[in-house]
Amino acid sequence: MSRNKDLLEAYQLALNKCRKAKLSYLKSADKQHLPEYKRFFNLQATVRNRIYNDLITMLNGTQLSFGTSFLENHDREDIMIATLLTEKKNAFSKAIESDESLIEQLIQLLDVEENLDAQNQLMRFIDKLKNSLSTNRNFEKETFSISEKKSKLILF
Repeated sequence: MSRNKDLLEAYQLALNKCRKAKLSYLKSADKQHLPEYKRFFNLQATVRNRIYNDLITMLNGTQLSFGTSFLENHDREDIMIATLLTEKKNAFSKAIESDESLIEQLIQLLDVEENLDAQNQLMRFIDKLKNSLSTNRNFEKETFSISEKKSKLILF
């Protein structure tokens, strides 16, 4: 019974982090002015939405029983507060933090999940997220160098 509880908890935490990441990417896309960045953030939100839906499908295949409120019981308060707070970090830094947190949670879920097909799927999710982390870091460096150049121009 404890293993089932741990598995359900791990899935729920992964679903929460995935949903938060998706919302963060959508919010970041809305704030972007360059089409390349806007497309990147929207695509990454779509990827996280797909991972979210695949996690639900995997959870439904576990033969575990859970109430209907389980899938609705997300950290809505945290999500709402996150969208109301003003952002002090740039969008890429936020996305990097979000992805790192989601990867950590998926690794924890991987440790609890015993189904080999589910483990393989989780590894694919982790690989996708690690690839986007690399792109995020490159874009973050670009935006940092652009903002540095602008601040130098303003000073002179």
